[in-house]
Amino acid sequence: MPIYHLGFDDTDSLKMGCTTYIAALLIDRLYKRSRFIDYPNLIRLNPNIPWKSRGNAAICLRFESDCGAEELLELATEYVENYRDRDDPKNQPGIAIFQADAIPDGLQTFGKRALSEVVSIDEALKVIEGCGVKYRMIRGGRGIIGALAAIGNTLNGDHTFELAVYRGRELWGKKREVDHESVRRYDIEMGNETFNNIDSESKRLLVTPHGPDPVLFGIRGETPSLLMRALDMIKFAGGERWVIYRSNQGTDAHLSQKRRIGMLKPYMAAAVEGKICSKPVKIHGGHVISRLSDGSGEIDIAAYEPTGGFRNVLVALVPGDSVMAYGGVKVHEQEGLTLNLERLELLELVALKERNPICSNCGNRMKSEGKGKGFQCRRCGRKEGGKKVEETRGISVGNYLPPPEAMRHLTKPQIRYGREKAGWAGLPEVFYGSF
Repeated sequence: MPIYHLGFDDTDSLKMGCTTYIAALLIDRLYKRSRFIDYPNLIRLNPNIPWKSRGNAAICLRFESDCGAEELLELATEYVENYRDRDDPKNQPGIAIFQADAIPDGLQTFGKRALSEVVSIDEALKVIEGCGVKYRMIRGGRGIIGALAAIGNTLNGDHTFELAVYRGRELWGKKREVDHESVRRYDIEMGNETFNNIDSESKRLLVTPHGPDPVLFGIRGETPSLLMRALDMIKFAGGERWVIYRSNQGTDAHLSQKRRIGMLKPYMAAAVEGKICSKPVKIHGGHVISRLSDGSGEIDIAAYEPTGGFRNVLVALVPGDSVMAYGGVKVHEQEGLTLNLERLELLELVALKERNPICSNCGNRMKSEGKGKGFQCRRCGRKEGGKKVEETRGISVGNYLPPPEAMRHLTKPQIRYGREKAGWAGLPEVFYGSF
């Protein structure tokens, strides 16, 4: 049987729908006449795109089937039309199907670019024409970019898995019933095999979305077998069906491109190495701004209030510190480009000047009595010997991340460092079911 790669995107809106839910319905329909050669692929694209609906997720289903490409394209179009938000003009679905044993380099390159850049519909159509992809574009069809990018991202490097549990249509828009304590127990028992279930700072539950969409909850982890245990361990009500996806979530896939400041463009995701060139400042709202230079230009780097304690790392930096800044490029009318930080790696810290010691009696900074004569406290008069001391920085070389509730879907959490995968081979085990 021929192998098909079926991609689709932009089927939802902020008010309703979910691209992965359409995938779940299609999987149920296709499974009877198809043999899946991979887990359903959930591909998170560039999170800085301003017209995305929520998490900017696209789907690719890879399977063998005795159906023809046109028949499969019509089937996917039928499901998208039935479940998309017809009232929202920003909803512009795209559907693409590609018949091939392997994905050509040009299509893979396009998929990789869509993780960190802004790509156009015209660029997508050129790739479609060059590769012979069949497609549908609905109401402008901007989703064809994500549909094609999902096909091109084959997840042949690092990847994770997600168990998504969906609720029945009668429950959309209602409060989700997922037991917090059972999620906490699952999180503890699975240890490093799962991530971003509960925020470490606020203790807030992270597995449940907040919109009126079909998703009841989602659990992310390293292996499908351990995610399956969540179906038994986590207590919930109203589940309709479930799917396990293979994904680029939690891999930093969007931040793999190191870029020069002078080459940055709005809405890019980038990694920029440079030196701090101005003292960080706190601005209204609790946000922290500093400035980075790499010889090709300068750019503001920002840690915003929702990132919590992560802002303290930026506050502690001084001009001359070498860093690798990771994040999304945003445009501000007056300030120009700003890199909104998702991660900050401190490469080298400058040594601060030596200062007079602190009085052991009252804690005040002491005054030198002259070379070799020790120090005297201006406040309490205490005299002490000793020498000047190097001021401590309060930070050290290393990798720093915001708390989980402030992370994007693609950001790699600290718990995953050293656990990166080198591709996947084989056939998927059981990856979907209903309640």
